[in-house]
Amino acid sequence: MRLNDGRNTRLSQRAAPLRWRPDLVALSTTASLLALFTLATSPVAQAAPVNCEAFQVRASARGVLSTLYRVDVSTGGVTTVAGLDYAVNALGYSTALGRLVALSTRTRHEWPLHQAHVVLLDKQGVATDMGAIRAPWYKFDDVSAGAVVGNLFYLRDNEKLHAVNIDPASPQYLAIVSSVRLEPGWLGSSLDDFAVNPVDGRLYGLSSEGHGPGKVVTIDPASGAVTKVAAPEVLPGGSTYGAVVAGPTGTLYALNNGFLNRSRFFHVALGGAYAATEVGSGVPVGFVDGAGCLPAPMPPRSNVPIPPAQPVPPPAPKPQAPPAAVPPPAATPALQPPAPPSSSATPPQPVAPRAPMKRPEPRRAVAAASEPTALTKTRKWAIATIVLVLLGASGAASRARR
Repeated sequence: MRLNDGRNTRLSQRAAPLRWRPDLVALSTTASLLALFTLATSPVAQAAPVNCEAFQVRASARGVLSTLYRVDVSTGGVTTVAGLDYAVNALGYSTALGRLVALSTRTRHEWPLHQAHVVLLDKQGVATDMGAIRAPWYKFDDVSAGAVVGNLFYLRDNEKLHAVNIDPASPQYLAIVSSVRLEPGWLGSSLDDFAVNPVDGRLYGLSSEGHGPGKVVTIDPASGAVTKVAAPEVLPGGSTYGAVVAGPTGTLYALNNGFLNRSRFFHVALGGAYAATEVGSGVPVGFVDGAGCLPAPMPPRSNVPIPPAQPVPPPAPKPQAPPAAVPPPAATPALQPPAPPSSSATPPQPVAPRAPMKRPEPRRAVAAASEPTALTKTRKWAIATIVLVLLGASGAASRARR
């Protein structure tokens, strides 16, 4: 939760920039709170015994490791329980798990976490990391309010209200199962914490948006509707209410972070005239959140179910085109035996033995014949004509002699 949520800056000082010594800062912050947080209580608060055990987590700045405190809701006084190895916010209480439930964005060894983790706390401040919220698309580094209803862990992040499943036996464990926008935004944007009223089962918070006193509002987690039900004059505006707890008799125990440079603790009756009473005050506080009322005694630590690590589902296989149909091979005709020889067929003749092959003689060079020309042909015809004439003449001479 933020110091004054950016408003009333004239009356409250922002935390000075911190060097990177988170452990030293956390120890010094704890010592300062113990030394300075001396509440001035009213006679009404001192005379009103309340059966409610409540807790708060506090840090001096974002990213600084948190400290767990036990709260006396009659006066608003706090007692240190333990320094945590986590920077947590959005504190709630789960009756099913028997533990305080918080959201962590940093551990002692890693900051910031890649994904926000759900952490369980017992009354001694022993923490159990239940794993990362299954929403890699968002880190939840600006969540400022939390409450548990059944198996759902409601987280307010700016103008959104997310519901995270914290049932270890559910397949949706640590998954965001719903998200709605808080409407109207001017009422929901300054809800720094809310709690479940056990009398009517509704979510209640204190809004400091706008002018005038703080407003008592109800939140519908299904629709995100934020409805103003009362605005007691004693509730200051201009500074957020970072820790809100609902008691068993229908009373809100709310811490205002820093009005007029003082944190102030109020009792607000839910119903009737919604009477509000300031019961104590102390030094201004910054990142703070509260939860209660817890049962006594709290279940033993060994009963806390630790779910197995969530396996990362493998990527879906890419669809592949079905293989093209291959036509079946054509049937091979069966081999037929050879037909028997016919009786009318000519009997086979004996084959003469082949002569042995002779060694080939070497080739002789043969002069290439000249290509006949028209002149040589003429000469041949002339010779033939002469021969015929001579033959004809000799035949005529022989006849003449007879």
